[in-house]
Parts: sequence; C-alpha cells; structure tokens
Amino acid sequence: MAKWGEGDPRWIVEERPDATNVNNWHWTEKNADSWSKMKFESLFKGLVLDDPSIGKVEITEIEKCEGEARVNNRKSKLIFFYEWVIELKWSGKVNNKNEALTGSISIPNMSEEHTDMRDVDIEVTAEDKSSEACALKQMIFKGKGASLLREQLQEYVTALRNEFSKGLILPASNINNTSIKSTTTISKAQFNNYSATTPSKVAKEHVSLITAALG
Repeated sequence: MAKWGEGDPRWIVEERPDATNVNNWHWTEKNADSWSKMKFESLFKGLVLDDPSIGKVEITEIEKCEGEARVNNRKSKLIFFYEWVIELKWSGKVNNKNEALTGSISIPNMSEEHTDMRDVDIEVTAEDKSSEACALKQMIFKGKGASLLREQLQEYVTALRNEFSKGLILPASNINNTSIKSTTTISKAQFNNYSATTPSKVAKEHVSLITAALG
C-alpha cells in the first residue's frame, strides 16, 4: 500500500477517522427501495385528478408497488438505477352525476431510461362501461389526469436524486495538486455505454465485474 502523500492518489488510503471514500474513487451504493415506496405513497394516495369540464377522480389506494431503486457513486459519477411497476385504484364522478365510478391505473415500466415522463406508459381501466366512465378514463389516460400523474413521477425522480446523492460525492483531497473532475449524473444506459468505451484494460475488467454483479 502506498504511503500517504505518495503515488497515484486514486489508490491511496488516507487514515481518516470517518473511513470515507477518499477522492470518491471506489464504488459506493445506497438502497432506495423503502424510501421509494413511501415516496410513491405520499405522491399518489389521495391525489385528486380534476378536469372542470369532465369531472373529478381521486386515487384511493396503491394496490401494487414493486421494483427497486439504487443510487451509486463510481469515480465521482452518480448513477441512478430504478425500475418500478405501480398499480393504483381510483374513484370519481362525472360533473352533475351522483354515481361513483371506479377503476385502475397501471404504470408498468417506469425506469431511469425514461428521461421524458411522457414516454412512460400509463394504462387505465374502468369497471363500468358507461359513457361517464369512459369520459373519466380518457381524462386520466390522455387529459389533465395524465399530465398530473407524470408530474408526480417526475417529482419522485427529482426527490430521489436530491435525497440519495447526499453523502455519496464527498469533497476530494488535494494530493500532489491532483483533483477529480466535476461530478455528473448518468443513467444505467449511459453507464453501460461508458463502460464499453473505457480505454483502460483494468478499468474495463473492473466495470465488467460490477456490471455482472448488478445483473
């Protein structure tokens, strides 16, 4: 092991009481599964989708929330992996009607590959086949309801980045006037592309091991 102050700063282990990741070089990871489920609960349960020209719908239940979310630091790059399947129950009424209508909303494939929430699929069903139920269904699927649902999904991504980037990128130590580059945030797809084009053989092998471990 190189002594403190000598050699390549990437591999020097500084004797620090907090045992932090010196110069942010090594792979670190945070599990955001439980936090994500609670966040989706706060974002969707009780959410009201309202279109004054059609009617109003409320999300009454999160029937299913399955998936995973990981936030990683690799050589001062933040890498976000997440993939979720979400199913919601809704109840609502058309304007000037007293009959309560119900149905489901499915978000089957939300992941970090969706840089634009408009690309996330939203599927809507109604238990009734009446014209009123169809109107609410279309409002959720294509109208103001869909816009609000996608805003909530974006809020999740923004909160995930803000909350789980804390503590992963630490101030670098200045060793022999060497400093790391400014940090960036990349998706899993970008990381895989980066891995494939890394010029160093050692780096390629290391990234291959990490990729294999992630599955």
